[in-house]
Amino acid sequence: MYDVRRTIIYYNDMKKTILFTLIATALLFAGENFKEVEWSEAVELSKKGAIFLDVRTPEEVAEGSVTGALTIPLNELTARHGELPKKKTILVYCRSGKRSAMASGFLAEQGYDVRNVKGGFLSVPPKKVLPHN
Repeated sequence: MYDVRRTIIYYNDMKKTILFTLIATALLFAGENFKEVEWSEAVELSKKGAIFLDVRTPEEVAEGSVTGALTIPLNELTARHGELPKKKTILVYCRSGKRSAMASGFLAEQGYDVRNVKGGFLSVPPKKVLPHN
């Protein structure tokens, strides 16, 4: 037998979930307080003292990383962001650029000078890639 009440509750819960997702996304990207850079600009900034931050999972990092990058997985960033120097520009990347955009927004809110590297590790120039040790 068809339970109308159960269906109404399900759709109300679904509406709440969708609304929460939309609000969270709007808050996350509202007035982005960080810049995005191409890899070529990120490499130049690193030559001037900026540091790379890889927010991918350990499994992803094991497949390769950028020379000298610090590694803090996105799910640990809120607890570990204090490990990052506030006096340096932080060049954040992940696999494709989505997680690094979230990380960049968070770090900018904490007072860091942040650049999100467009395209993530999928777009890294080959000469900057090293196997993870």
